[in-house]
Amino acid sequence: MIFLAGMGNLLNGIVIISLTILLLAFVLKRMKQPYFIAYILAGVLLGPQGFAVITDRESIMHLGELGIILLMFFIGAEIRLPDLRKQFVKPVVAALIQLILSFAFIFLLGIRLAWSWQVVVLMSFIISLSSSAIIFQYLSKTGEINTRLGLLTSGVLLVQDLMVVPMLLTLNFMVEGRIEVPDIIRMVLGALLILAFLWAAIRHRLFRIPFHREIVKDHDLQVFVGFLICFGFAWISNWFGLSAALGAFVAGILIAQDKSTRWLDQAMVPFRVFFLTFFFLAVGLQLDLAFLRENILLVMSIVLFVMLTNSLINAFIFKLLGSSWRNSIYAGALLSQIGEFSFVLAAAAYASGIIGDFVYQLTLSVISLTMIFTIIWISVIRNLIYPKSKKSFLP
Repeated sequence: MIFLAGMGNLLNGIVIISLTILLLAFVLKRMKQPYFIAYILAGVLLGPQGFAVITDRESIMHLGELGIILLMFFIGAEIRLPDLRKQFVKPVVAALIQLILSFAFIFLLGIRLAWSWQVVVLMSFIISLSSSAIIFQYLSKTGEINTRLGLLTSGVLLVQDLMVVPMLLTLNFMVEGRIEVPDIIRMVLGALLILAFLWAAIRHRLFRIPFHREIVKDHDLQVFVGFLICFGFAWISNWFGLSAALGAFVAGILIAQDKSTRWLDQAMVPFRVFFLTFFFLAVGLQLDLAFLRENILLVMSIVLFVMLTNSLINAFIFKLLGSSWRNSIYAGALLSQIGEFSFVLAAAAYASGIIGDFVYQLTLSVISLTMIFTIIWISVIRNLIYPKSKKSFLP
């Protein structure tokens, strides 16, 4: 009877979640907005602040992390590495300049608001990270991911994702006053091994999926081979203390070198959609609606400030790196939001006591709303700077 009751609750939850997402997605489709907004709104409606259909936030977040890993795997498989390799230095320079300028903006704001230096550093990290999940998906759908501007933007996003690791180490140092040397050695070693293996595999084409003739005819085998490659590399990367998403991205690049792996799209896309949905559900679940209502003017002011600041900073950086003003402004809009890894930084800071309940909820609200508004922001900027009859943003 207990099992049946549990199964009944599980089935109720699945039906309600699916129905809610479908209804919201239909509305957003008519408004020509991306589906991830429906997932966030579903999390708000069905979470503890709404109808309390979903109460286990931690499990949902873990499922959502799998979605990010699968997304990065597919993005890696779509990118033409020779083109990205030619623009490797520029993304590094862009990401570092953005971090420095973000710190300058937040430092001035922190003086006015009497923030501690720990909060200033944290907020600088948070606003300097854009959303790989949203922008990679957007560039893929618009066909811009392998354009010159798309590759540069993708490179910046990847460097930002790599920067999450030293950022977390910095937060740990601010709390404990020291960084464990073995952890640093392991991360450096892992990064070097991944780069060396990636270089050798691409240069000498070391990576081949065995028995591909048998696999291409068997859908069940395709799914598990895809899972093994994607999550295997993610596990290795995570073991070294690096981002699991980075390992999945490297795996995607490697399998793209084998032309016999085109079956991966059809075999694994449904799983990517499923798990990525849980990530955005988790975003909505963490929002405190009462806090948002009470502080809506403050939250919206910060959202506008952040999106304008990030747009201006990135537009300036892209122009500095040789892009046209129109492409630079467009790139600034693409990178205007705060990304999913900023949730990780905020959660780590909250758990360690760097920030309290108010700042944590304020940060969650701002991150979520910048992600929700980002496609509208990009569409407005894009329509203003690019006439519809021209495709100058696709060099």
